[in-house]
Amino acid sequence: MKKKAYRSVTLRLNPTKKQEKFIDSQLIKVSKLLDISRMEFQKTIYHKAKKETDLKEEHTRLLDLLAQRFSKTVMSNVLYPVDNRNYKFIENPCWMIEVRFQPKQKTKIAVCRTENKYYKDILDGTAYPGFIYKEGGNYFLSVSIPTTKKWRENSPLVVCGIDLNQRKHVASFYNTKTKKYEKNIFLDLKILDKKIKKIEKEISKTQKGKRTTELSSEEREKLKKLYELIKKVIQKSQGDFISRLLEIADEYYNKKYNVVFALEDLKGINKIARKNFKSFNRWLSSQWCYRKFGIILEAKPYFVEYVDPKYTSQKCHKCGSEVKIYGNHKRLIACENCGYKDFSRDLNASRNIALQIVNKNSK
Repeated sequence: MKKKAYRSVTLRLNPTKKQEKFIDSQLIKVSKLLDISRMEFQKTIYHKAKKETDLKEEHTRLLDLLAQRFSKTVMSNVLYPVDNRNYKFIENPCWMIEVRFQPKQKTKIAVCRTENKYYKDILDGTAYPGFIYKEGGNYFLSVSIPTTKKWRENSPLVVCGIDLNQRKHVASFYNTKTKKYEKNIFLDLKILDKKIKKIEKEISKTQKGKRTTELSSEEREKLKKLYELIKKVIQKSQGDFISRLLEIADEYYNKKYNVVFALEDLKGINKIARKNFKSFNRWLSSQWCYRKFGIILEAKPYFVEYVDPKYTSQKCHKCGSEVKIYGNHKRLIACENCGYKDFSRDLNASRNIALQIVNKNSK
């Protein structure tokens, strides 16, 4: 398996007022940096998306509008590229980056580098490819850090199948040595949905049916904080779920096992999910997107593989027979062939996902 991967880390910069003015003078528009016009970029996005998406003719106008807005946002962004030739991290005694914007002119800018484990590779004297950018009135440094995946040749394999849907996220660990599903993790999104709806009620009370332009500065500030709170609630739940996955993966790795995470390749799943769960909270379909979950997991020290989602919840993980789906919200299954009854449809799906990788590696 390929062992080299990269993960992105973003740190907030704390420049002085004088440094802010100097950084602003050095930032370059993305359009100039890429040497491509906004119109060319817009056309590229449009044709790429149209090619890979099954769209009806009436939806192409919407796609064109989205391409316009996206290209306008991205191409108007400003940034400053950095690598080991023009900057490095220093600890003296606080964390800073020493940047050479111009020959023989070095600038030291304070960095918010906490003891978070994700920053452990950022050491005194290190430098990774990245860029400085400005968002609102704040400045950030985004760097791409090479990581080595945890993998030992000839070690037994544990596969964690993960089923993601808009009601529940379920993971099941299958040990190829013992030939058993040994650990399961469940995350019920209904609890998360209730928390978000509670915050949304507070948003409605604050807004009182007014337009944004009609609100006072205090009300706008309160709304901003409430929307940020929703994002934090979702991110925390997502982070807690992934942390639990990694804790179990680390336990197996410390026992000399290799671990692989398996996810369904769910292109277009958000569109399907919104259709099937119209009453479900819109934040969970927009913020908690499935591809984002995969991207976050890919940045961790274990391999992630994607499998075909067909029939993962419709066949029995034990015998492969077609199951009967029933119960509240169709979340239970029964298998006449092997006798399973009132079994979780989501857990069954996660185990079928894991089995696809197990069968692939046994060939």
